Amino acid sequence: MSMRRALFFVIIFFVIVAGWRSHAFAQSIGISNLAVDNQEGRIKVRFGVELAATEAVEQALRRGQVLALRSRARLARKRDYIWDSAVVETESVSGLRLLDGGTYEIIHPGGRNENYRGRDLAVVMREAWGAMGLDLGAWDTLTRDNVYVLSLDISLLRQDISSWLKNALFFWNFDAVSPAEYKLEFSY
Repeated sequence: MSMRRALFFVIIFFVIVAGWRSHAFAQSIGISNLAVDNQEGRIKVRFGVELAATEAVEQALRRGQVLALRSRARLARKRDYIWDSAVVETESVSGLRLLDGGTYEIIHPGGRNENYRGRDLAVVMREAWGAMGLDLGAWDTLTRDNVYVLSLDISLLRQDISSWLKNALFFWNFDAVSPAEYKLEFSY
C-alpha cells in the first residue's frame, strides 16, 4: 500500500511541476508593426517587441539572472515543393540587467550604442524595444518576381546558463519567457 501511495505522490508532484512550468511560460513575446523595406539600398526589418510578462522578468532579474533579448531574422526565397532557399540571416542581442539601487538598464549592441535606464521596467522595455530594426544586407540580393518569407524569432534568454549545460539538457527551456516566431510572406 505504501508503494502505491509513494507512486501517487510522485505523479502528483510531476503534474504540479509541469503545470507550474507551463504557467510560467504561458505569457509570451508579441510584436507590433512588422515591416520589411528598402532603406538606402539595404533590406531593413522594423518591428516593436511587446512583453506582457513584466512581473516574471522583474522577478528573474531580482534573483540575479542575466537576461538578453535576442532577435533573429531569416530571409528565404519561398519554394513550392522543397525547403525554402535561405538568402540571408542576422541576429541582434540586447542585454537587460538590474543595477545597484533598483535601476533597470537595457543595452543595445553594435552601432546604436544606446542605453535605456529607469526604475519602471515596463517603461524601460517599451522605450528600448518598442521600435527595433535589423539590417539584412544589400537589397540587390533579392530578385524580382519571387516570393520571400521573413522569419523573425524573438526570445528572452538567460545568459547566466553555460552553453554546455544548455546542450546537455537540450530538452529543457532555459528562456525567461517563452520564445516567439513570426513569419511574413511578401512578393518582390
